[in-house]
Amino acid sequence: MNGGNWPENRFPVPGGWLIGGGPEQCRRYQSAVLRPLTGHEEEWLAHHQGLPNAVRTTRLLNACVLRLDDEPPPGDVARSMLVGDRDYLILQLRRLTLGDRVLAVADCPGCGSKMDIDFDAAAIPIECGAPDTPSYEIELSAHSGLPPRTVRFRLPSGSDQEAVLGLDVETATDKLLERCLLSGDAAPLAVNEKARVITAMEERAPRVELELDLRCPECSHAFVMPFDTTGFFLDELRITASKLLREVHSLAFYYHWHESEILGLLRDRRRAYLALLSDTLRQE
Repeated sequence: MNGGNWPENRFPVPGGWLIGGGPEQCRRYQSAVLRPLTGHEEEWLAHHQGLPNAVRTTRLLNACVLRLDDEPPPGDVARSMLVGDRDYLILQLRRLTLGDRVLAVADCPGCGSKMDIDFDAAAIPIECGAPDTPSYEIELSAHSGLPPRTVRFRLPSGSDQEAVLGLDVETATDKLLERCLLSGDAAPLAVNEKARVITAMEERAPRVELELDLRCPECSHAFVMPFDTTGFFLDELRITASKLLREVHSLAFYYHWHESEILGLLRDRRRAYLALLSDTLRQE
């Protein structure tokens, strides 16, 4: 059994600012040390499949981020992370847990046929942005009789993602922007000013973005499909509680291990034991 001595993997992060937790947490980190998922995380996911991706992302990262640089992470670290860093680290968890090869299925918008997709997760582009400070300022032009003004803002974090869950797109955008504005004129932002600030945020924020150039083998229709790496990985990990319980039961019955020991195994290790057990039982 592993005993908790998990393989550790260090990844440089594209952003790095911890924000939203007070001055002592407002620091930039260069790397994160991750461990792969175990059965404990899979069990939690199996019982919380209906939760939004942002909430499940927070749970996985809080469990699997062991260190930021060489220090233990602060409590509930995932909510303080920039959104782009969260997506990046979830992508790395996917690589650690399931490997680099991604197999998916897409629907052709031309004829509706299903088509297989196969690509390398290690090749997914990462946009680092320009996160050189925890907050930024931009100058907005005069409008409607108001003089030019300075607006200060920060980049969205995991807590911001969770705060706008369940809202429609327009309301969520306004609410997120409101949370990220740190100071400025008391007058509300005009539509064009909001667009200016949002553009400035996007230019500075780290991002994991993947757009697949596809051509349907049935009708030859060419199209571009945005691919949500975080959502896809969480769907890949979907396992029913009953299936996981049967896996635990099989290993407990034949190896006499405790449930906590079995759930503490890495996914590929647990599956390797189950495959060996299946081979042994077929030979008997």
